[in-house]
Amino acid sequence: MNYPPLSAKTLHWLQQLQQRLNASGSERVKTSVKAVQQVLAWCIEHELVPGNSLNLPHYTFSLALLKDIANVQRNLQQACFLDDLNQNSRLSNATISQQELKSIGQQPRQNRVLLKLSTTVDTRIGIAADIIDIDWQQLPLAQFDALLVVENLDCFYQLESFSIELPYQQPLIIYRGDTQYSSGAKALSSAWNNTGKPSIYFGDADLAGLSIALSLQCQSMLLPAINEFTQHASPAMLNDKQLKYQQRLQHIEITPAFSPYQQLICQQLKGLRQQNMQGMALATVPLISFW
Repeated sequence: MNYPPLSAKTLHWLQQLQQRLNASGSERVKTSVKAVQQVLAWCIEHELVPGNSLNLPHYTFSLALLKDIANVQRNLQQACFLDDLNQNSRLSNATISQQELKSIGQQPRQNRVLLKLSTTVDTRIGIAADIIDIDWQQLPLAQFDALLVVENLDCFYQLESFSIELPYQQPLIIYRGDTQYSSGAKALSSAWNNTGKPSIYFGDADLAGLSIALSLQCQSMLLPAINEFTQHASPAMLNDKQLKYQQRLQHIEITPAFSPYQQLICQQLKGLRQQNMQGMALATVPLISFW
């Protein structure tokens, strides 16, 4: 038998068909649909349907046929549409089937974050480390009293270059993430918000940075005092591409403490890059009173 295993898109189509058949019992579909053609060709190869099925204008699928398809897939160690492969790691999927489906399953870094440790740790190979890559679900969130999300990777790696004052004993410090780590950071931020403990955003003080802080539901931002911010903020540090955020952000309800920052950022269109905050005393400025 030479017909290849069903593709990821076709497996998804079968999953959706299964859900519909659980309610209807059967469904008549057009054989001109690409997914239907692939399923029927596969079924003909494995003698589950008559050989002329693809020549018909329509074909009626039943729960019994889908059960037979699943049994053959598992016997052949192919990916089975009944298995929720998207929720498994790719390593776990490899134990279920011999079929390589790189587009199915959790991405290798989907739940991972970059975490900055409060103290440097000596590794077994004699290298000191203060940043680790970890699955956020392994973190004991109860042991931390605040979450600090750092926007730019260079600032995250060299956080000691900034003069930061945090009123917390055990903050959890993570990188906001790029294409590699953003999904894990977002999931962690969402889980953290359920704890009711404070979250702080440290990044560019501009329209985009403010939008990110609000999207992550951070209650405050790390910023220099308003007099120093006013002195150093500049229109040159606020890209025109960020103007799409202006209308929404200048009308949000914020705390009195953040109001002068909002005026400079949203009305005067000035910004202050995170990297340019070196040498300034940075403290938390409440952003939103409540959620």
